[in-house]
Amino acid sequence: MDAGNIPDPAETNQVMWGQIVAESGFRVMAYDVPSQISWRPGETPFFVSVRGDAADEITRYWEKLTESATIAQSLEPSGWSPLHSMLKDRFGVTWTFDVESYSAAS
Repeated sequence: MDAGNIPDPAETNQVMWGQIVAESGFRVMAYDVPSQISWRPGETPFFVSVRGDAADEITRYWEKLTESATIAQSLEPSGWSPLHSMLKDRFGVTWTFDVESYSAAS
């Protein structure tokens, strides 16, 4: 999938993320730290992603993790998802949230 958000043309063919999907639908996704974010070991070592197909479910998870968190991106529509967000929780873990892509059915 082309995310359409590649600020550095030299990164066009790089892998953005990978995922494992359980039979139950639970997903674990791993992201590399993009080059536009400075990599500082211990500060942004990885992202944890929560993805689902229901906006209300994703919103509930997001709301629970916002307590004492630093919001990097509010939960709102994006170019690839009906809802997307990013925050760093009170323990320093970076989380991304999104609702399954608009184009998933196409």
